[in-house]
Amino acid sequence: MGVRGTGRGRRLGLTQEKVVAAAITVIDRDGLDSFSVRRLAAELGIEAMSLYNHVPNKEALLDGVAETLLAGIDFSGADTGTWQDRVRAHATIFRAAALRHPKAFPLVLTRPPHSRAALETIRSALAGLTELGLGPQESVRALRSYVSFIYGTIMRELGSAITLSVMDPGQVEERVEEITATGDPLLISVAPHLAVSDHDLEFEYGIELLIAGLAARTGVPYDGGSAPVTGRRSS
Repeated sequence: MGVRGTGRGRRLGLTQEKVVAAAITVIDRDGLDSFSVRRLAAELGIEAMSLYNHVPNKEALLDGVAETLLAGIDFSGADTGTWQDRVRAHATIFRAAALRHPKAFPLVLTRPPHSRAALETIRSALAGLTELGLGPQESVRALRSYVSFIYGTIMRELGSAITLSVMDPGQVEERVEEITATGDPLLISVAPHLAVSDHDLEFEYGIELLIAGLAARTGVPYDGGSAPVTGRRSS
């Protein structure tokens, strides 16, 4: 951007990596909506202009946050076992990373992935599908179905964690009554389950549904998993 700061940031030993790390800390604490370059500079004890010695603008800084969070995910635990084990491990590792940074991780899910870390995430996910004998095009389609589920489910879970407190029995009962008041027989039949969420079980259910679907489509036996696709509560 051609903007020069006071140089105090350099005297404090700031680097681009330290600025991004500080941004992650601030966003995780205060949320993305309230984040600004000015607030980050105040956190670091420097003038806002000094940050531009390290990042060209706010958008580049947010890209750096997303790339850093993604690069910090270790998918080595998703490279052993059957293809079904690897898909489950990949999903579990990715979700765990999101839950460690519930306010900052939406940047990973909403900004275009162009970094090497993003390609490694894709490669690791594709590696779990190699035994299915899919062609390149169908592999990508299966990958995108998987990514759509992962991203959508995590965004829903993170949104709930940020905006909603844990519902007490009274709130659950109130929600059931609201649903029942619609008079719709179908909604009434599922009201007690629709009023609550169990993110762990629902995540497992969705992953098993995807795995079972891929197994059925390709004729590969489904191993049953740890979370059967029937008889589980969902919302």
